[in-house]
Amino acid sequence: MLERRLDNTIFIMYLVTQYYCKARNLTTEQFLELDKKYSILNYVSECPDVFDSMTDFEMVEEVDGYISQF
Repeated sequence: MLERRLDNTIFIMYLVTQYYCKARNLTTEQFLELDKKYSILNYVSECPDVFDSMTDFEMVEEVDGYISQF
């Protein structure tokens, strides 16, 4: 069961990266620079269940909300 959860978390992290890049017109490298500054993927990995039921738009909005806290 733990392996399935880990796989799901990794997949959600991938989706967040892809959706955010597309929505904000960023390259993967630019997203990873944001991640270095704000630990976006760590945030996603801490609460993957929250992201699991979100649409792509909602994921982008959640990340924007997270970033705006800094």
